Amino acid sequence: MQQGSRAPETDSGTGKADLDVRARDKKVEVRLAVAGDPSTPNEILEAMAADSSRTVRRALAARSDAPVGLLRALAGDSDLKTRQILVENPTCPPDVLVALVEDPHWSVRWSLPDHPAADAAVHRAICRSTDEDLRRLLAERRGLDEETNAVLAGDRSPNVRASLAAHTDAPDILAILMTDADPKVRVGTTQNPLTTIDRHRLLANDKSAAVRAAAVQSGRLPHDELQRLAHDRSVNVRWWLATWPTTPEAVLPVLAEDPHPDVETQARARPRKNA
Repeated sequence: MQQGSRAPETDSGTGKADLDVRARDKKVEVRLAVAGDPSTPNEILEAMAADSSRTVRRALAARSDAPVGLLRALAGDSDLKTRQILVENPTCPPDVLVALVEDPHWSVRWSLPDHPAADAAVHRAICRSTDEDLRRLLAERRGLDEETNAVLAGDRSPNVRASLAAHTDAPDILAILMTDADPKVRVGTTQNPLTTIDRHRLLANDKSAAVRAAAVQSGRLPHDELQRLAHDRSVNVRWWLATWPTTPEAVLPVLAEDPHPDVETQARARPRKNA
């Protein structure tokens, strides 16, 4: 018999009537066997969503062939573990995932962006969520559709926009985020592999010291920019330049004479190849 197909009903105890009786048996182990039986009809499985045993409901949530009606019912189950198993079920359909966006527990909600069935409708629901961390996790996903990217790029939270800036694979969205009013978002663009050398130059000249320091930490600035940053007005930028392992040795002598002792000490402590 092929996987996923249901066994034919017979008169030897595996028929629908027998399964229906056993699905209401007082013993949990009997009902659990029915919940895991591939021959159990959908209508019986759906009725078992109200089973008094969470062990039975957890088994139902894990079924790869569970009917949609059952999964919809389990989305509102009072047992956290049941809902966790449900959201880990790769066959859980998008409309059930949408319902789980408002789940009261973070572990269920935060599993949604990585679910294989999370489509554009699920992404839109996540974008509407009040859970900032959930929106941020979605922003870290590559391959998002154009509308979802646009909504996230306008998210009210700079943390969400910063995550999108660091992970987006849409060049037009990256370009928009490079000019974001919040420095935290512009810092995110320094971490994105799609950010070009020319754009890293722009970031190295950003008005925010935090962005300039992040540009140093990207390890992608050309030598002339690093030489210029050795004289940056921000002690923090110069300290990162003295600390960062990709800073060329030719820049370190300038930093070793820095007027700030923290920068000077850090530059002098860096090992030299010819030392």
